[in-house]
Amino acid sequence: MYLSQHFADDENEERLIAECRMLVRAYAFTENAIVSMGDNKLNCSYCYFGGLADELGLTAEERKEVIPSLYEDFIFHRADIDDLAHRHADEVAFVHLLKSLVIDERRDYYLSDYMRLRDRDGQQRVIEHRLFPIAASPNGSFRLMACVYTMSKDNVHQAKIINTRTGEIRVLTNKDYENVLSQREREVLRLIDQGKLSKEIADQLSISINTVNRHRQNILEKLNVDHAIEACKVARAMGLL
Repeated sequence: MYLSQHFADDENEERLIAECRMLVRAYAFTENAIVSMGDNKLNCSYCYFGGLADELGLTAEERKEVIPSLYEDFIFHRADIDDLAHRHADEVAFVHLLKSLVIDERRDYYLSDYMRLRDRDGQQRVIEHRLFPIAASPNGSFRLMACVYTMSKDNVHQAKIINTRTGEIRVLTNKDYENVLSQREREVLRLIDQGKLSKEIADQLSISINTVNRHRQNILEKLNVDHAIEACKVARAMGLL
């Protein structure tokens, strides 16, 4: 979903990254947050650690300012596995919505959802995860995306998209997840989940094997996964299966 994007050249790239790193550093300082800003072009993340890092017991080795990945192991290793799948599903639905907007409108929105993480004492704590589209490539590709983690202050833990300009709150529903894949792609994925081979799927849907394989590739890209097993796991979290 991110690394498969094409990125246009930008002569102001270094300045953009420096300015955005200052911005997300402020989130960590003012909210005692852990912030990870993924650079989808360079496949790395810029990380900053507020007081939450102490509560979760992050080691000095884990507190690296730059990591060579878009995935924060210091979060993922502490997270409930089912919550990770739902977080991935929420992110897929959020990015699908952003793609329908012009670039200047995207920064009006952020995703808010929740995860259970083990703290320094081994106890589960509910953490709010917010995803912000920080900067786009000149051609519209998603360049910098920031994840902000803070202690949850809410009693109701619903995934939602918030428009910071208007104050509108949109709770994610099954419709948001369904819209990510076409009806035919959902049909193919359900048959994959049943263990059907490409030829069997082609015969059942009266389409060619090449068409089935094209649908398979589209499904992996849209769900931001590497193989069918992961696609089925994410789709199950989205209620598509």
